[in-house]
Amino acid sequence: MTTKRKDMQNIGVLSLGFGKPEYISMAKALARSLILHDPKLPRAIVTDSNDPELLELFTHRIELRPEYGSNLRQKIYLDRYSPFSRTLFIDSDCLALRKLDGMWRAFDNVPFGVCGVRVLKRGESDEFLDIDFVLDRFGLQGLPKFNGGTYYFDDSPGALEFFETARGLLKEAVALRFSDFRGDGPNDESIYSVAMAIHGLTVTDTGDGGMWTPIAATSPIVIDVPKGICHFVKLGRIVTPDVVHFATFTDSFTYLRECLKLECLSRNVSVRGNQLARLRAEAVGRWMRKKSKAVKRRFLAGGSLCLRPEAKSVRPSLPSHSTYGQ
Repeated sequence: MTTKRKDMQNIGVLSLGFGKPEYISMAKALARSLILHDPKLPRAIVTDSNDPELLELFTHRIELRPEYGSNLRQKIYLDRYSPFSRTLFIDSDCLALRKLDGMWRAFDNVPFGVCGVRVLKRGESDEFLDIDFVLDRFGLQGLPKFNGGTYYFDDSPGALEFFETARGLLKEAVALRFSDFRGDGPNDESIYSVAMAIHGLTVTDTGDGGMWTPIAATSPIVIDVPKGICHFVKLGRIVTPDVVHFATFTDSFTYLRECLKLECLSRNVSVRGNQLARLRAEAVGRWMRKKSKAVKRRFLAGGSLCLRPEAKSVRPSLPSHSTYGQ
């Protein structure tokens, strides 16, 4: 395990990969994409796994602290995990498309930053927040709205105060009317949104780059991670993310195909000529196995054995509500 050490010239990526094997696999895919496109950038993983391949792909292994809580609660303690003076947290269900220099520049002057373009105002609604109540409770004018696929922070006193505020909000989640996310307390976006507003921070518009999720996109996603290609239409414009957050469709053929490409490249397996057909066949096989498991879970829960309509297509339908921000 690498000793945690802070250095003002020290930057790196931090991710979480713990629990189920699928989360470890996602973290591996993220690391492979970073190694391909930004190989000199240090990579730290918070994990409870000793998978040797995972440890080879990350430059720092940090032991998971179960006392910080389950699932998304871990993301409220990122500052206590990071070995870097400037950290870009990237969710394990993301893939990098190019060097991340633009994101470091975008967050150069903030203690904590997120990619986004929206601010929620009085009278608007949100699935996980009572906006008017929170605005009145803290005397705020608006709440940043964003997707939590990436977070930037440094080790300044301002960042420390921000995280302490966020952890205080987590403790008061019920009184502050935060809604549960998947039955396990508030999501990190809600907590961080209110903490940012309290500290006078807002979203950082990274333009067409930065981090974007295809959720609520109005076009198919065109992507080839090894070639650094990714674009789709969202919010009325074509976006070309540096980091794409797959979020709710890591079971999709598209995500599984790109992960398999990265796996082949990292193991020096050729994917040219006839190998392309084998690659597609294996990706389809992985996709079908995931879909079969999903069907089985629904059946055991008393549901239908049929695939949901969006599962009949290689490209699943994507939800179009505003919860996910950028």
